[in-house]
Amino acid sequence: MAEPTQPLSIRLASSDIDHLVERARRISGTPTGVARELIRSGLSDGDPFTQAERLLKIERRLASLAQDVHIVAKTGDQTTECLGRLEAMFDALLRALGGEPPDAPPHA
Repeated sequence: MAEPTQPLSIRLASSDIDHLVERARRISGTPTGVARELIRSGLSDGDPFTQAERLLKIERRLASLAQDVHIVAKTGDQTTECLGRLEAMFDALLRALGGEPPDAPPHA
């Protein structure tokens, strides 16, 4: 479980904020997220081992999210197939109740 976080307020020059916004745009992130990562990177004193641990943690999170997305997509495909079978059975039932032979094509 992750440690609880606390808010921190800092003041930056407009040009620094512009740099954060630009950097965030390039990586499809947020300025706050970029600032957080820069601060955390600075707190690790550039220690490659600490940075590698953080990258591995991020990679594991991304892998978990990718797995979740795959499961959701598979479930969606299964639901679509099930709905198709139900629709075919409903059409067959309507034809049978209407006195049409089972081999008759559905009416448009």
